[in-house]
Amino acid sequence: MIAVHHLLAATILVPSFALAETATDWIKRSEENTQGKSLQAQVQMDIDRGGGSARTLKFKLWTEGRDKAVVKIIEPTKDRDSGNLRLQINLWQYLANVDRVIKVPPSLMLQSWMGSDFTNDDLVKSSSLTRDYTHKLLGHQKQGADDLVKIECSPKPDAPIVWGKIVETIRTKDAAPIRREFYSEKGELLKTMEGSLIKNFGQHSIPTRVTMKTLKKPGQSTTMTYQDVKYDSSISGAVFQQDFLRKPLK
Repeated sequence: MIAVHHLLAATILVPSFALAETATDWIKRSEENTQGKSLQAQVQMDIDRGGGSARTLKFKLWTEGRDKAVVKIIEPTKDRDSGNLRLQINLWQYLANVDRVIKVPPSLMLQSWMGSDFTNDDLVKSSSLTRDYTHKLLGHQKQGADDLVKIECSPKPDAPIVWGKIVETIRTKDAAPIRREFYSEKGELLKTMEGSLIKNFGQHSIPTRVTMKTLKKPGQSTTMTYQDVKYDSSISGAVFQQDFLRKPLK
């Protein structure tokens, strides 16, 4: 990932193909690009707590559209088979060691997932930049050979959102998300998420490495690396059920 200051390079001329795109068009294209009709992947999560303290998790991920998502942990052994199920705005957590399913209240959607810099909401994407925010074009930038578009996303009045705003940076040639900034209601930058190692999977171009940093925790970060990515294939409806959440991985 090129240093952040390169993302803030001087504004350039807008490519002709981008002139017809509104800020909302870009956000919608980017979400459709990353979500697809469905997604299956294995993910490695490396959690760096600073001072030599680090740990790694591996999990499987299934999503279908915007409303369905399942996470099942593979490693470490002590957490194997635990996971989460999201159906629309409802989220459940399965604790394999006690064989118990717990419904996660909306107030805990921003709680850290497994001690990482990612929240429950980040992982299962219960909120949507397209649905829950309004959008304003901030400008176009250059990163190496890539043209980027920068968009400010402000929560709609009735949306269950705690962020004051989100600033999204998108690569124009394929709508791949490059950087996301999370701000408080007072305008303070709280978290950053940066994508790198962009790869193509059919019609989808996504960062296969995503790093989240919490600014009030300097020296700490969490990186997710996507492997075995498969888009737009049929997923059994049984996957998005609590019975599957309880079922041990093979």
